Amino acid sequence: MINIILKPLNSVPIRRHSAFTLVELLVVIAIIGTLTSISVYAVAQVRSVAKKTVCLSNQRQIGIAMVSYTSDNNGRFPASTHSTGSLRKNQSWIFELAPYLSDVDEVRICPAESHSRQVRIKKMKATSYLMNDLVLDSPDHNRLLNIPSPGRTIVMFTLSEDRAPSITRDHIHGSAWSSWNAALSDIEPDRHRAGARSSDRTKGSANYLYVDGHVENLSAQTVKSLIEKGSNPAAVPIN
Repeated sequence: MINIILKPLNSVPIRRHSAFTLVELLVVIAIIGTLTSISVYAVAQVRSVAKKTVCLSNQRQIGIAMVSYTSDNNGRFPASTHSTGSLRKNQSWIFELAPYLSDVDEVRICPAESHSRQVRIKKMKATSYLMNDLVLDSPDHNRLLNIPSPGRTIVMFTLSEDRAPSITRDHIHGSAWSSWNAALSDIEPDRHRAGARSSDRTKGSANYLYVDGHVENLSAQTVKSLIEKGSNPAAVPIN
């Protein structure tokens, strides 16, 4: 005879689904938020690097064009509106180099500029890049052979976001760079960065073209330190 034992219903185990506590939900939300911010920053960083690379290529092309220009013009650099003034009413110095460039409209605009500024620069026949007036517009240094150290002399910078693009804004005012703020009134040393400007403008970097045609990317902090130590990055080294 087989004995069948029936267990009371209340002895059968019941599976319970535990819910998230408020603390657990907050932790999950915090983790998701952190991961999202990291991914957004990573994407911004990648875009910044890509634009910096294109900008560097632009400046390198301009550097090669400038060296070729000097070869055809007795060693003379193209002049900026600092010296030509109202004589150059229709375009900036970059167009003197146009015959030596594959596409002047492509290389004269930094890709890190906002879309609205790019449109304005193109319409104004201007450029994102500023020539060093201590080189181009100096009787002592406006020829290639008059530069003692071409590989150490910066000839081109990047226009400040705070300055509206125009034909006449095609050069810096290097002799006035006695302070960091004076340089910031001309150039954008943090042109390539992920996100907004920092309060002291040291977050990010910019590309700089040298007289010998090579381009270097310098951090804004490096440029700031030079100026604060009394070493003007726009000055022409004498040896």
